[in-house]
Amino acid sequence: MENPMATREVFRGELEELLDTGAVLVDVREAEELARGADPLPGYTHLPLSRLGELPTHVPGQHPIIFYCRSGLLSYQAAEIAAGWTTQPVYYLAGGLVGYADA
Repeated sequence: MENPMATREVFRGELEELLDTGAVLVDVREAEELARGADPLPGYTHLPLSRLGELPTHVPGQHPIIFYCRSGLLSYQAAEIAAGWTTQPVYYLAGGLVGYADA
């Protein structure tokens, strides 16, 4: 089933609002990148892009999902993939952790 909401880029200011309404924050960096990269955002779920098929077991119900990574590329890919098979609202963090830190 295709997601009628599709994907949407979310910026730092909107992130807190979405989290306050029950959105789930998902870090899609692979384990190696997570270990050597910037610290994850508080309250995140780690689910590497390579294991995205496991998303339904990590994000039950109809909670909005916000994907993020280091620069935004992997999170955009994850959002596009997830939007193809979920009806949950799907977002990706603009610029990833780099953009978040610069905002």
